[in-house]
Amino acid sequence: MMRPKKLFFIITIICTIFAFDVFSQNKITITVYGDEGQNLQPVEWLKTDAAAKGITLEVVGVPFTSVYEKLKTEFIGGTGAYDVVIFYPSYLGEFAEFGYLQPLDSLFSIHDPKMDDVVPAYRDLYCMYNGKTYALPYDGDVLNLYYVEDIFSNEQEKAAFKQQYGQELQVPKTWDDLAKVAKFFTRKKGQKLAGKTLNQDFYGFAFLGARGFAYAWWANIFGSMGGAYFDRNMKPQINSKVAIDALNFQKSLMPYCPPDVMNMGYEELKNAYLQGRVAMMVQWSDVWKKANDPKLSKIVHNAGIAQMPGVKQPDGSIYYRAATPVGRIIGIPTTSKHPKEAFWVASMLSLDYGLRSVTSNDTGEDPYRLSQINNPKAFEKFGTIAEATNYLNVVKDNLNHLFPDINIPGSAEYLDALDVAVTSALSGTTSVTGALNTAADTWNKITQKLDPARQKKIYNAMLDMWAKHGFWKD
Repeated sequence: MMRPKKLFFIITIICTIFAFDVFSQNKITITVYGDEGQNLQPVEWLKTDAAAKGITLEVVGVPFTSVYEKLKTEFIGGTGAYDVVIFYPSYLGEFAEFGYLQPLDSLFSIHDPKMDDVVPAYRDLYCMYNGKTYALPYDGDVLNLYYVEDIFSNEQEKAAFKQQYGQELQVPKTWDDLAKVAKFFTRKKGQKLAGKTLNQDFYGFAFLGARGFAYAWWANIFGSMGGAYFDRNMKPQINSKVAIDALNFQKSLMPYCPPDVMNMGYEELKNAYLQGRVAMMVQWSDVWKKANDPKLSKIVHNAGIAQMPGVKQPDGSIYYRAATPVGRIIGIPTTSKHPKEAFWVASMLSLDYGLRSVTSNDTGEDPYRLSQINNPKAFEKFGTIAEATNYLNVVKDNLNHLFPDINIPGSAEYLDALDVAVTSALSGTTSVTGALNTAADTWNKITQKLDPARQKKIYNAMLDMWAKHGFWKD
C-alpha cells in the first residue's frame, strides 16, 4: 500500500506537470494591445514560443496618442477584447484603482517574472499600486542629454567658446550652461563648424516639441528647479513661479532649435540628431543604440550621452532631475478570459525576451532590469565596452535622479492639459502665464470630478513612495 506522503508527492508532481502543460492542451488566442510600431516587435518574436504552448498571439496596435482613450473605452465597456495590455505607467493608478486590472502576485507561480531583478524605481513606481503588483516592466524610459562628441572636442570650437564666454567648452551640467552652448553652436548654412563648411543650417539644441511630448522635456527643467505637480493638498503647482520660470527658459531656447521643433516627436527628433542637424538634444535611452547603427546614423561612434542638466545650488552642488515620461508596462485586464495564459505571455515578454528587446534596434525599449543595466557586454555591439559602460552608467545616473510622471487617477487628463499649455506657450499662441493658469484651472476641475479626498490620499501616497526612493523631499 502506498504511503500517504508518497501518494501526495506523486499527485503534486502530476498536477504541476499538468499545470504547465495546460497551454498545449487547449488552443486559445491571446490578444495583445499596445502602441503600434517598433514597440510591439517583441510580441512578434514570442509568437513561435507561444504557438508551442497552443497559444496564438493576435496583436492590436494603435497610434501612440490613442493608447489611453481606446483602452479606457474598452475597460469601461468590459468586452474582454484584450488579454494583455501594454501601456504607460502614468495610467496604472487609474486602471488599478477602478478595478480594470487584476493583481498579478498570485500568478507568479505560472512563470516567475523575477521582480527582484527589476530596477527598484521601475518596480515600485511603474508596476505596483497600493502594495500589489498590477503590471510587469516592458520598457524603462528615462530622458538623457545627447550631444555630438567631435564638435565639443574640436580645438577651434573650444578656443572660440572660451574667447566668447570666458569659460571652457564642455557638455553642459546646468541649464544655464546648456543655453550658452546651444546659442554658440547655432550656425547658418555656409558658416564653419569644427573646420567644415556647413551645407545646411545647424542648430544648437532640439527637444520634443510635438503635441503629446512637449510637457515631458519641460518636466526636466521644472523638476530640477524643485517643482511639484501638486502640493500635499492637491493644489496645482504647475502655474507656480518655478513652473513659469521653467517654461520661460524652455521658450528662450527656441531661437537655437530647428524651425520644425514644434513638430518633433520621438522619430523626428531622433532623426534630426542622427542626421547631424543638431548639437544637442533631450531623448530616450534607445537613441544611443540607433546612433551607432551605420544604417540609421551619420554620427556613428560620435554620439555622446550625458546626465540631464540641473540647477546650481547655493552650496555649489547641482540639483539634477530626469523625467521618465512614457515607459511601458504590461497588465492583464480583469475581463481577460484566459488570465493564466495571458500572464505567461506577459512574463515571457518582460523576462525571457527582455534582454533581446533592450539590445535590439528593431525596438524602442530601454533597460529596466538590473541584469540589463549592469551588463555592458550585451551592449558592446553598439560600441566598445568602454562606450557601452559609459552609456549604461549615464542611464543609471539619470535613474538615480528621477522626476517621475504622476501616477494617480486622471493622470492622462492632467498631463494632456499640461501638454496643451506647454505647446501653446512655446508656439506663441498663448502667454506662458496664461497657458499655465488655464492648465491649473483644468487640473482643479479634474480633481473635483474624481473626488478631491481620494485624489489627495493617493497623491500623497505616491509622493511618499517617491521620497522612499530619494526622489522627493518636502
